[in-house]
Amino acid sequence: MKRIALILALCILLSPACVAETSHAEDFVNNLSKTWDSFLGMAADAGQAASDWAEDSGITEWAQGAADDIAAWASDSGLTEWAQGALDDVTDWYDESGIAEWAEGAAAKLRAFVDENGPAVEAWLTQAGEDVKRAWDTLTDPDGHTAQEIKKAYETVIEALGDADIAPTEPGE
Repeated sequence: MKRIALILALCILLSPACVAETSHAEDFVNNLSKTWDSFLGMAADAGQAASDWAEDSGITEWAQGAADDIAAWASDSGLTEWAQGALDDVTDWYDESGIAEWAEGAAAKLRAFVDENGPAVEAWLTQAGEDVKRAWDTLTDPDGHTAQEIKKAYETVIEALGDADIAPTEPGE
């Protein structure tokens, strides 16, 4: 859709009428706005036509029926209950595994390390590869990342630090 808008804008810009009117910026902007509105109207009409066709052809009803059949099958076969049980088991395992606490501890160690070695870390990050930079970003802002991503990022950073002139410190050192 952006490509079509860009093509339309270029066509307008390069049209003789538009070139003659470019000295009148306000007219040019108005013409561009009208063209854009026309394009949006055509897109809306096409969307409505597609929706009407789907409704008239029965595809909409068929899709709803298929979805209902699948939902009924999942419920009757016990798949829905099994999936909920599996999710509960995974959630319990995660809560009991200590991964969340481990990730918090790892992030705290890295924050302490950064506080102690800020300039050296920044110099190192400037020379580090993109994978190390992404790992560092994950560790310094772990929200939105899975425990596995955080652990992998921690391992990546620790491995890279082993090759650097700076080394991680253990808590209490």
